[in-house]
Amino acid sequence: MAPGPSKATAGPLAHFTGGERNLRAAPLFSPLLTRSETMNRTRLLPILLAALVGVLAVPAGALAAPGQATIMEDTSRIVNGDEATRAAALEEFRALGVDTVKMSVFWRDVAPAGASEQRPRFDAADPAAYPPGAWARYDAAIRAATERGFTVLLAPNSPAPEWATGRGERSGVRGAWKVDPAEYGLFVEAVGRRYSGTYEGLPRVSSFTLWNEPNHPLFMQPLSERLGGGPIAPSSPHRYRRMYVAGRNSLERTGHGGDTILFGEILPIGSSQLGVTQTIRPVAFLREFFCLDSRYRPYRGRAARIRDCSRFPAIRTSGFAYHAYTRPAGPRVAIPNRDDATIGQISRIERALDRIGRVRRPARGLPIFNTEFGLQSNPPDCGGFGTSLENQAAFINEAEYISYRRPRLRSYSNYLLVDSPILTQFGRGSNARYRGFQSGLRFGRNALACTGTGVFPEGSEKPAYAAFRTPIFVRRTSSNGVQVFGRARPRGAEPQVIEILRSGQVVGRVTATGYFQVPISGSTSGPWQLRWSFGDETFLSRQARALSDPPTSGRGPSRGPDRSAIGR
Repeated sequence: MAPGPSKATAGPLAHFTGGERNLRAAPLFSPLLTRSETMNRTRLLPILLAALVGVLAVPAGALAAPGQATIMEDTSRIVNGDEATRAAALEEFRALGVDTVKMSVFWRDVAPAGASEQRPRFDAADPAAYPPGAWARYDAAIRAATERGFTVLLAPNSPAPEWATGRGERSGVRGAWKVDPAEYGLFVEAVGRRYSGTYEGLPRVSSFTLWNEPNHPLFMQPLSERLGGGPIAPSSPHRYRRMYVAGRNSLERTGHGGDTILFGEILPIGSSQLGVTQTIRPVAFLREFFCLDSRYRPYRGRAARIRDCSRFPAIRTSGFAYHAYTRPAGPRVAIPNRDDATIGQISRIERALDRIGRVRRPARGLPIFNTEFGLQSNPPDCGGFGTSLENQAAFINEAEYISYRRPRLRSYSNYLLVDSPILTQFGRGSNARYRGFQSGLRFGRNALACTGTGVFPEGSEKPAYAAFRTPIFVRRTSSNGVQVFGRARPRGAEPQVIEILRSGQVVGRVTATGYFQVPISGSTSGPWQLRWSFGDETFLSRQARALSDPPTSGRGPSRGPDRSAIGR
């Protein structure tokens, strides 16, 4: 594999500059860039001759992909694992071409008396005031990642300590009920100070994203309630706005004002009804967060007062963080409600942010970061939330292709390297059995076949492993032509010769420096595959079939259950 990034060149969600896959310190989104500059992500469309004239080699100069950050998160290994487990996982991240490691700092875990409703007397903005050893696993994880040249995307996260919440939590969820924005701001200030680069020799973190899924009842409650005695209405977007502003101000006070700071982290599909624990649709959440009604008009008078919107604050942000999960049937499944959006309907989020930008700040063109994504596989998830192993591989590749084609999307991610363990003390028909996530690239513990008695060895690769390492998507453009998209992810921006195979025969070669997309003339039948070599190893992508563009209509079936966030 290509050598990893060096410690000296690590930076916030860095961009590749060539050489030995070194990373140049550059934030995910620089506020100094003009809108036209931030939108300038030229796509790769080198001209290839017809396949009938033979194999064509494309010179490196014909390819100029700026790329997007590749994010991976696996708390059980990176944060909770011992030193050997953490080191092995990070080396595997690097071998797969990951450049950004997302980590959460769980507020309740580090806070003193986290389970008590009585607030202890301490300076919550001072990291030294927290219990001895409270930060140890986060220090170790952040140090290990930065020493290997990764960018760390840090999320000061739920659950909150009980003393920072209101009374009356529902459904047994702790640390989510009416979280105090001021207390959250103090916690974020402690995080910002500790990882400022000037505290006790710890590394600097320069990319942050605040909270997790504030439109989901596991992380924030109530989601909706009666405001001012009126009809039930979303309330969590307004609490989250206060939390975000408090957290952002804290990061600015601790020297992170010029760093990447994201808001949102919301899930893609909501409930049809409003309620205390009913998930809020993402576009509706965005409107409420920015104090706008369903027609994108600012709330006025009493409607503004009951939402704390009378004096709308400045929302300073580097971008919108989104969890662009799909249903098990993949990104082509129609999602009829226009306030929902998976990766297949990401343009709905773009349009909503642009409409918001006409009325509020931030300006139009705000970047979007896919900070959590993945497909649950069946097996081992036999509870109705998984797709087949082959589909998991195909769908993550199609999702990455969609990300590549959308200039606003600045990152692609996969949630988990290794599946969460299957809880075999529960029956196969129980959702509790699959409470974690089975969206990893490797099988986890107790990975049983859904029929019969087969067992998948812990740590064995799924088809998604090769698909993540060497993504491929083939778009049918006509009866005698396709466009082939892909990359050799572990090679970063280093020039890499990649062969394009159709039915096992080489029909094209590209010298890629990241993503590429090239036209190939001739038969569209397949299967199609990518092949590349580095050192003494040769790597193959999955076998792909050419697909036509999906219909643009919002009509169509919405198949399969939805489980966007449980058990983290």
